[in-house]
Amino acid sequence: MAKKKVILFIVEGINDKTCLESVLGKIIDSNEVKFQITDGDITSKYGMDESKIKNEVGVVVKTFKDKYHLSAEHFMEVVHIIDTDGAFIDDSMISVGDVDKTMYYDTGIVTSCIDNISSRNKQKSEVVKRMVSITKVLKSVPYSVYYFSSNMDHVLHNDANMSKEEKDDAADDFDDKYADDPEGFLTLICDSDFSVNGTYKESWDFIQIGNNSVCRHSNFAIYLSAYR
Repeated sequence: MAKKKVILFIVEGINDKTCLESVLGKIIDSNEVKFQITDGDITSKYGMDESKIKNEVGVVVKTFKDKYHLSAEHFMEVVHIIDTDGAFIDDSMISVGDVDKTMYYDTGIVTSCIDNISSRNKQKSEVVKRMVSITKVLKSVPYSVYYFSSNMDHVLHNDANMSKEEKDDAADDFDDKYADDPEGFLTLICDSDFSVNGTYKESWDFIQIGNNSVCRHSNFAIYLSAYR
């Protein structure tokens, strides 16, 4: 493999990969675009904190690197895509309800246990703030992180509370619609009401205000603007 040929996208789950892999391969270069799935939210995993997250991201990248027998010089950059999960809202916007799973609305979060979500939000918000300050992984590889709020389903399918079956079907439908329509995808991500533009820092300042981290927003347009 030629040097500096890989742009590694880190995502939380298989449906995220399904939605993005084919169309990003058309927009960028299918030989460069690679995905690594973390199988869940590493920002809120038990024991994670702002002092550990850079190493955790490094482990994710190293796992991919070692699997394909690469070195740091084979990477152009690492792009990390995360859900916000309402992490930056005030605790007053978390309410208890008779729900089987945590539910996300523009007005806040409804959960069966307020303390659990409050603790998770405190951890996640601090960890994510640290991630935004990371510029390199593996010592030399450029790193950046982008959000889908409150989650990718919310942004791409306009529903933050889908069942697993609904997520699977929606991801397949999205891939069918946009895999061969990169211009349509770019228009969706960059020119929609949910698109957060401006500078990288401005977009991260924005999502931390008020209820923005439970509303439908994404700053992925900032990354994709280079390909329009």
